[in-house]
Amino acid sequence: MRFCTILDTTTARAIGIPDAVCDLIVPHGTPGEAVASILPGNPLADDWFGLVDLPGDLLVAWSGTMADELFEDDPRTWMPMGHERFEAFCDAVREPLTASGSRLCFRPHARHVLSDPQGTLDFLRRREGEPFGLALSPADLLLPSMLAHAEDHFTRILESMIPRADLLLLADAAPDESLGDDAGEAMTPMPLGEGILPAEMIMEAMNTRLPESTPVVVAAGDLPTATSWRHGDFR
Repeated sequence: MRFCTILDTTTARAIGIPDAVCDLIVPHGTPGEAVASILPGNPLADDWFGLVDLPGDLLVAWSGTMADELFEDDPRTWMPMGHERFEAFCDAVREPLTASGSRLCFRPHARHVLSDPQGTLDFLRRREGEPFGLALSPADLLLPSMLAHAEDHFTRILESMIPRADLLLLADAAPDESLGDDAGEAMTPMPLGEGILPAEMIMEAMNTRLPESTPVVVAAGDLPTATSWRHGDFR
């Protein structure tokens, strides 16, 4: 298991990665070479612009939404219109990715086209042999209304998706209570261990099902907690 962390563009350039134009995933302790570049924004938006020739062999992007805002609820995302736009996007970037030797890893989210284990795995099977992969952040696949059955959801996510992951992101989250009754189905990022991620389930899956070569991505501030989890300390 190897930990990686995320560097912003300014920091990446300052430590000797001059071609950084977006956030990078780098090995913890040896940050001079990027593992992946993180493409921001919504790939299904008309004005989205993503580069292919970036630091690292992997690119990370959301699968996108038909909504105006990246994490807004829009049923069109899961209707034929959303799926067709997503497949057209994949067709458009397939050849440039292949030519550059890059692999585009989609990060599923409960509000995006790739929103659950079954849909994500079906996509990966359809695109087998093409330059697409999976950047899995388990907490991203849950919304507040799903938390009553969180253990069941995490069981399906960890059993079926972790073996296929090119990257595993340990990013925690919790229902956003800051908006009161207006929060709806919103989640907000949390420090690792203070949100919905089940530490023992996560580590059991990492130890038994995560491919040994798959990087585990942790925010710099979460590294102490991730290290404790790795050694079996879940306090």
